[in-house]
Amino acid sequence: MNGRSDDSSLAAIVDSEDRIYVESLSPGPERDAVVASLLRYRSAEALHVGDPLPAVTVRRADDLGSIELTALVRSRPLLLVFGSFT
Repeated sequence: MNGRSDDSSLAAIVDSEDRIYVESLSPGPERDAVVASLLRYRSAEALHVGDPLPAVTVRRADDLGSIELTALVRSRPLLLVFGSFT
């Protein structure tokens, strides 16, 4: 990444705090990794706060099978945390 072309793409999809952080980084591998991550995960097709919940079936943590996410939501918010528990 040369920084310049990515900066113009980045400006269209990130908020001012992200942009300030990226601009504070020196050109190099760390900055390239941050820009690549922002471009991938802050893309227009990514989910955003307030988007409708996609129809997804997930495995239950108690090994009792699977469940639709919509069954967990009802009228309250849902927070999904992804990580490794091993």
